[in-house]
Amino acid sequence: MALKNRVVGVCALVSCAMALGACSSSTSASAIRRNPTPELRTLHERSDDIRNRYALMRNENWRMFWEDWSRVMYTDRASRLTPEPMTR
Repeated sequence: MALKNRVVGVCALVSCAMALGACSSSTSASAIRRNPTPELRTLHERSDDIRNRYALMRNENWRMFWEDWSRVMYTDRASRLTPEPMTR
């Protein structure tokens, strides 16, 4: 019974300490007023979102370049198995 009381007491102390410690903040109100959304670079994108968009754009551009290059150099021989529709 004494062990159970100690466990309950320790849990109560830990939960009180966590509740009181959760209210503190290292960011001042003036810093929040100066920049309320510090993680956003544009109206709706973070820096990671911008880098992801550019990486996707570069990847698609290079894939389109190599597809066009193979058409210019006549290395893509059209067949009935191509994924794009062909004119006859």
